Amino acid sequence: MVLYRTVFDNFVHIRRAGYFLDAAREFMKYGGTSMNIANFPDYIYTPDSHYEKLYSETVNVSRAVWKTGIKTVTTIGPYPLDYFYFQSAGKNPVEYMKKGIDLAAYLIINGEADAMGEVGYPHFPVDTKIYDDSGDILKYALDVCHDRNIPLILHTEDMDKNGYLRIEELIKKHYKIERVMKHHANARDISFNDSILKSVVASRNNVRSAIESRKTFLLETDYTDQKEKPGKVIPIFSVPKRAEMIKNSYIDYMEIFHKIFEEIPFRFYGKDFFNK
Repeated sequence: MVLYRTVFDNFVHIRRAGYFLDAAREFMKYGGTSMNIANFPDYIYTPDSHYEKLYSETVNVSRAVWKTGIKTVTTIGPYPLDYFYFQSAGKNPVEYMKKGIDLAAYLIINGEADAMGEVGYPHFPVDTKIYDDSGDILKYALDVCHDRNIPLILHTEDMDKNGYLRIEELIKKHYKIERVMKHHANARDISFNDSILKSVVASRNNVRSAIESRKTFLLETDYTDQKEKPGKVIPIFSVPKRAEMIKNSYIDYMEIFHKIFEEIPFRFYGKDFFNK
């Protein structure tokens, strides 16, 4: 199925332990052409080797997906819930996660990956110390990315207007706002008066709300590729299916496609992944 020359899913997890290349082929069957593959928080490695092995696996998975014909962007970095993994192992979570940021930056600068993420706060309530530590880790990531001009993808709790404005203020103190993106955004987030780029979960309602806002956004599935939870968060084919919906519903669909699948990804990631 050909929907457009580029149909880009901005955030997926593809895993060797999941459907792996079958998931990639399913995406392609429905008209998908490119995706951003982020590391999945597997805790199968020792604390001291966790990030080295996790990042290596993510890079290798991304390369394997590329060979199927899908063009890939690769995102690596410490996930906020890594905090609890290191804490339970008797390690200092802040120290280990900052080392994970340093290693991710090194690999990105050396061309192994393309963006850092998903860095930020747990998506559920935590005590003040954990939340403050997570903020410290995020500030460190922003500073590291600032020094190396690396795009940064945020993971946070669901935020209201004031939450977005608070994060925006934090970003501006440490980095350029246009180099930071909030992934797993919802329909209502588009209406908030902040300047953070949002990657919207590609449900029908979210897509319609995002388009009608006429604001800048990207589309993602946040697909987790877990056989025990198939289709979580939404199925791998959802972005191409929403592209088909856009094509059938909006006269200016070509302009919409160019923006969300080519212009904005190129501007954020800074490389022409989509026309190689």
